[in-house]
Amino acid sequence: MTVAGEKRASDIVTPAIWTGFAMMCVGMFMAILDVQVAATSLPTIQQALNIPQDQMSWIQTAYLIAEIIAIPLTGFLMRTLTMRWMFTIAVLLFTLASIACAASGSFLSLITFRIFQGFFGGTLIPAVFSAVFLLFPMQLQPLAATVAGVLAVLAPTIGPIVGGWITETYSWPWLFLINVLPGLLTASVAWMSLPKDSISSRQIRNLDVSSLGLGATALAGLEVAIKEAPNRGWTSSLTVSLLCLFAVTALGFVFRTLRAPEPLVNLRTFRDRNFTIGCLLSFLLGMGLRLRSARSC
Repeated sequence: MTVAGEKRASDIVTPAIWTGFAMMCVGMFMAILDVQVAATSLPTIQQALNIPQDQMSWIQTAYLIAEIIAIPLTGFLMRTLTMRWMFTIAVLLFTLASIACAASGSFLSLITFRIFQGFFGGTLIPAVFSAVFLLFPMQLQPLAATVAGVLAVLAPTIGPIVGGWITETYSWPWLFLINVLPGLLTASVAWMSLPKDSISSRQIRNLDVSSLGLGATALAGLEVAIKEAPNRGWTSSLTVSLLCLFAVTALGFVFRTLRAPEPLVNLRTFRDRNFTIGCLLSFLLGMGLRLRSARSC
């Protein structure tokens, strides 16, 4: 928790704080919903853009790769830009990427904008759970965490229903255009409601680019390996190569991060048993949602 966060947690939580937090929850809901909404209507998108069947899964994979790379970066972005700036920019760019996805006329353009959409959407998810500890005193943190957790689980649950209804009632571009009005609303209200802290340019100078590169490579390699393994086999040369790439770069990331004076991700927090258990439970939940998404593909 930052010094500003510690001071803020001791203050009375104003209606503006609750409003800003609610808008952050809506942004997180949009980012999670987008995965399931698009997965449900992949056949329609395939037919509209004439995409080969063996390439269809990249519509989801591109989003997920960008998302898992963005998640570890969220802490750095919040320390650098502040919560208010980071969330507002991320929501606006997520909304613009959604519009670009809806306007895509080819498979390449759709994949390109899905990468941007996934990256900026990926920052919205951990930002909400960070806000629970940065905006609220300890006695209100369970309530705020429950609100965020319910929305995080609700989004993938109703996603297939929403995606199917939009596809049948309207057309596939509306799978992405539904993000426009909520995105503009959450960005404007959050900008006015969230605390106004100062941007820290020092954080930019201290960014560990090597750790970022190693972490991004490891996560991308693992995601592609999981994607390709069901079709090519877990013992295929591509899958084994990707898993080896993941292992090497992941170990390099851990070694580099533990030695860095200002690490990109503070891995020493895993010494806290409660934190580790919470991460494990979140991992299991994420695996379940990922498997559900894969079945939808």
